[in-house]
Amino acid sequence: MTKLSLRFVSVLALLGLLLALALPTGAQPIAWTQVNADGFGDADNYNADSMTVFGDHVYVGTANQTSGAEVRRSADGTTWNQVNANGFGDPDNWAVSAMGVFGTHVYAGTWNNTTGGQIWRSPDGTTWTQVVPDGFGDGNNTVIWTIASFGGHVYAGTYNDVTGGELWRSPDGTTWAQVNTDGFGDPNNAADSMAVFGGQLYVGTYNWITGTELWRSPDGTTWTRVDGGASPGNGGFGDDKNEEASCMAVLGGTLYVGTWNETTGGEVWRSPDGTTWTQVSADGFGDGDNWKVESMPVFGGHLYAGTYNWVTGTEVWRSADGTTWTQVSAGGFGDGNNEAIASMAVFGDYVYAGTYNEVTGAEVWRTSGVSPPPPVPVGGIIVPVNRLGLVAPWLGLAALVVLAVSLVRRRRST
Repeated sequence: MTKLSLRFVSVLALLGLLLALALPTGAQPIAWTQVNADGFGDADNYNADSMTVFGDHVYVGTANQTSGAEVRRSADGTTWNQVNANGFGDPDNWAVSAMGVFGTHVYAGTWNNTTGGQIWRSPDGTTWTQVVPDGFGDGNNTVIWTIASFGGHVYAGTYNDVTGGELWRSPDGTTWAQVNTDGFGDPNNAADSMAVFGGQLYVGTYNWITGTELWRSPDGTTWTRVDGGASPGNGGFGDDKNEEASCMAVLGGTLYVGTWNETTGGEVWRSPDGTTWTQVSADGFGDGDNWKVESMPVFGGHLYAGTYNWVTGTEVWRSADGTTWTQVSAGGFGDGNNEAIASMAVFGDYVYAGTYNEVTGAEVWRTSGVSPPPPVPVGGIIVPVNRLGLVAPWLGLAALVVLAVSLVRRRRST
């Protein structure tokens, strides 16, 4: 081999190695497909505020301050139908802020600043009945923020900026009783998120004064604070700027909590026992503009985290072990107006993500979670895989092999 050829192969090898370092495959290893029209055809549907799976459909609850919140559902994940009257007949129900399943019914909780949040349920996803008085009889319970099932009861948590968030439960979906003291003893606490872990029900709060708090109960009525802070005060996992436990998930026998932090960025914390907590993500995943970890499902052996980022657009991160995180979407799915992933759910072979977009309306995206994935777009857009990043390491390896072979031949010829 000539000196010129040897230099060429050397340059090729160096180029491949540099590409492998500069263009990591983890930057965008999975593809996402948009599966709805923006805003479901109405830009006033600016937020996919909640999501759940019931029977053979995936459901999305919207925020719409013009005509009232809508509930949309799909059997195939691409064709969506509205299955409620706007605002359930009340335009002041401007958001479906929570959804959940209990027994043979799907439940929807609303945001209503006028008369108080409402809870509606349906046995078939199309016929809806209100099952609590507005605000549970207190108009200051303006938001039904979370719905969960535990121990033979359905639970609902509220936002109440006067006396503090309340937690209510029902054994049948129609007879309800409050099961906590208002705000868990602090009027600045709202009941924001819930999860079942280790045979106990966990409730995460929104507290803009002293930071989020975590409470748990083995029976749904007796509550103990477990985030490690004093009661009241000293919340936020030691940082009062962690104002909200906005989502929870369980992966591999460990409980995870995502926070809202406008100062340094949202964080992910985890605990093996529900009482000992460790931060397992960089603040804002390395970007302080990722203010909030807003949704966190588990799919395909990975924990997914959707963020709120009003600067460059929402991001999706995922981890197989809960500590090593990889960004798996472009910012805003290629549109910076998609500021947040307000809701996520697993349905069939896909994980779905619903966005907050005040410009063109809420969008729903999905991915198969395979790297690289094989989905075919159905009236949507695919965010492309970083193919150069995938090829670069192999290019470098091939060049090194050629270089090694040429050197051996050169030595033998001398």
